[in-house]
Amino acid sequence: MSLQLARGNTTPEALLADTLERIERANAALGAFVHVDPEGAAAAASAAGRRQAAAARLGALDGVPVAVKDNLWVAGMPARWGSRMWADFVPPADDIAVERLRAAGAVIVGKTNTPEFALSGRTDSPLHGPARNPWDVRLTPGGSSGGSVAAVAAGMVPLALATDAGGSTRLPASYTGLYGMRPSTGRIARRHGFPPMALDFQSVGVLGRSLADMELLLEAVAGPDPRDPSSLRVPAEMIAERPLSVGWFAAIGDEAVDPEVADAVAECAASLADAGCRVVRRDAPYDLGLVRQVWATLSAAGAARAAEMHPERWRAEASRPIAALAERGLRLTAVDMVRALDGLAAIRTGVAETWGDVDLFLCPAAASPAWPLNQEYPERVAGRPGHAAVQNSFATWVNAVGHPALSVPARPHADGRPLGVQIVGRFGGDWTVIKAARILDGHKRWPTSAFPRW
Repeated sequence: MSLQLARGNTTPEALLADTLERIERANAALGAFVHVDPEGAAAAASAAGRRQAAAARLGALDGVPVAVKDNLWVAGMPARWGSRMWADFVPPADDIAVERLRAAGAVIVGKTNTPEFALSGRTDSPLHGPARNPWDVRLTPGGSSGGSVAAVAAGMVPLALATDAGGSTRLPASYTGLYGMRPSTGRIARRHGFPPMALDFQSVGVLGRSLADMELLLEAVAGPDPRDPSSLRVPAEMIAERPLSVGWFAAIGDEAVDPEVADAVAECAASLADAGCRVVRRDAPYDLGLVRQVWATLSAAGAARAAEMHPERWRAEASRPIAALAERGLRLTAVDMVRALDGLAAIRTGVAETWGDVDLFLCPAAASPAWPLNQEYPERVAGRPGHAAVQNSFATWVNAVGHPALSVPARPHADGRPLGVQIVGRFGGDWTVIKAARILDGHKRWPTSAFPRW
């Protein structure tokens, strides 16, 4: 779309009209958007059209329709966070990423579905119901960015902002054939928004059908801002000119992994080796049990803090999973929290000590492909019973250490469901991750699947 606009083959107004028609046609079936702003989008598209006519476009995203996940603040649009408690909330300010979208001339179309507090591996909001997977509406698109991935995979919009605190951008991307990235903590500065669920685990994520499109979105919203001190600590990146060194693993401990997921990782490792990368088998550089312990404490405390912002309402209005999580959080002691912080420090030093001499790690994005919509998690993975944390076995450690990671489409499952592999870089190595994805795309051994038509 950006290239079409640059060449004058279409206009922002025409793109928006097509976008709104696609949303009208598909959203009732997919539950991707929970709020659409045709008037605001029309004003933004009209301004972009005038700039296009004057040969004064602001950049690659000027006039391009973009969706924003409903846990991110967009001034003037509802930010309901998937919760009845925030059903009437309209934020007074934009988060920094949204400010930058506006400054780039992007046309913000609306807000996308998320589970309550963005704390679920599938998207089923008590306010808005489920988001569905465009590849098969009987399947979940995952969570918590299920609405964003559904909107992009169905072709409603070319790009979307998401968030990722435990895999919430990368896992849904893997279930829907998209490129989905969680940048280094601080790469996309944050200001104005809901309280974090787990300290600094969450970052704004970016989604696109192509790597090039996703990168355009990242470039538009990335960068430091003095309002977010963490953004000032992201190191400058020197992308190595030498061949990249990649460590890969397709399993961790005795956790279940779908055999086709493991095969996809091995195939991608071989493709990178074909491209001249140094590719070596490595053990996973993190303690999964410790990651899960820390996440359980921090997320329960975060849910309790958010619920207590509505002390008279939350027990009646919270969804059953969030109410149970908040109750657990309220029972935590200060010692429990300090132990979680000690565990987090141990995770971070452990990854630093075991990373070794590789630039990147290649591993599954999720343990299995998308699963039936009515199940909280896959009933079985590799013939073994599933559980609530099975899909995050390869994801949440990245959030704990703050590194960049990107889900890249791999060879589809034999039954046609999309699969993704994950490329994880060192802190600050966001464009090295993208470089590796570009190499993989150029040497993949399978044809690109066409997206479903909606």
